Amino acid sequence: MRRLRDINDRQKTSVQEGRYSEAGHRILKKAALFILIFFIAAKAYAREPRIVSLAPNTTEILFALGLADCVVAVDRYSDYPEEAKNIKRLGDFNDPSIEDLILLRPGYILVNTDMPADRRSYLEGLGVKIVKVSPKTVEGLFHDIERLGDLFNRRHKASELTEAIKVRLKALPADKGKNKPKVFIQLFDDPLVTASSFISDVIRLAGGENISSDIKEDAGLFSMEELIKRDPDIIIMIGFSSGSVIPASVRAVRDNRIIRNINPDILLRPGQEQ
Repeated sequence: MRRLRDINDRQKTSVQEGRYSEAGHRILKKAALFILIFFIAAKAYAREPRIVSLAPNTTEILFALGLADCVVAVDRYSDYPEEAKNIKRLGDFNDPSIEDLILLRPGYILVNTDMPADRRSYLEGLGVKIVKVSPKTVEGLFHDIERLGDLFNRRHKASELTEAIKVRLKALPADKGKNKPKVFIQLFDDPLVTASSFISDVIRLAGGENISSDIKEDAGLFSMEELIKRDPDIIIMIGFSSGSVIPASVRAVRDNRIIRNINPDILLRPGQEQ
C-alpha cells in the first residue's frame, strides 16, 4: 500500500510540475510577445518624420540640423542649400497645393507666416502638425533652432549650430561709438516699403540703427516725408528696388552712401546662414 501511495504521490507531483511548466511556457510566450510589440512600437516611434517646409529659412535650418532626408517637399523659393533644389516643389508658400500636401502624407508642415485658419484646421484634422518659425530677433532665431532640435530629436546638432552662429557674431567689430549710423532698408520704390523686425536686430548687432524699427511687422509702408525727416546715413537697397525715388537732399544720397542691389536672401531669410 505504501508503494502504491508513493506512486500516486509521484504521479500527482509530475502532473503539478507539468502544469507549472505549461504555465511557465505561457508566461514566457506572453513576455516574448510583449517584447516584440515593444520593439515594433519603438521602431515606429523612432521613424524619421516626414516634413514639408514652406519657407526658405526653415528649409535652411532643417538641412543644417541634418534633416535633409526627412524633407519631402519645399516651397518654390527654397533654393539653399543646393540640394534643396532637387526636392519636390509645392508652389508659393502662401498657397501650396492642398492635394499635393495630402498625397505626401507629412507629419509636420513648417511655415514662417500664419496659415489661413480653414486650411490649418483641415490639415490638423488629418493629424498634421503646423509649426511656425518666424523669429523677430537673433535670439529668437536661436530659440527656434533649439525648438526644432527638440521637436525632431536633433538637440545636440541644434546646440552646435547656435553656438557656431554666436561665434560668428562675436567676431563682429565691437561698437565703441555713441553715434550709431542711421540705416534705411528699401524693399520697394512705389509705394515705398521698408523692413523691420528681424532686420532691425541684425542692423543693431552690426552697430547701426534701423530708422524704421518702430514698424512692428516684418515689412511695411514708409512715407517719403518720414524718410526725409529721419534722414538716414546709409540706405541699403534690396534687389527689388531701384532707388530712383529717394530725394538728393537725404544725407545717404548726398554722401553717396547707398548700397545697391543687395541679394534679398541675405537680409530677409532668418536662417542658419543669416
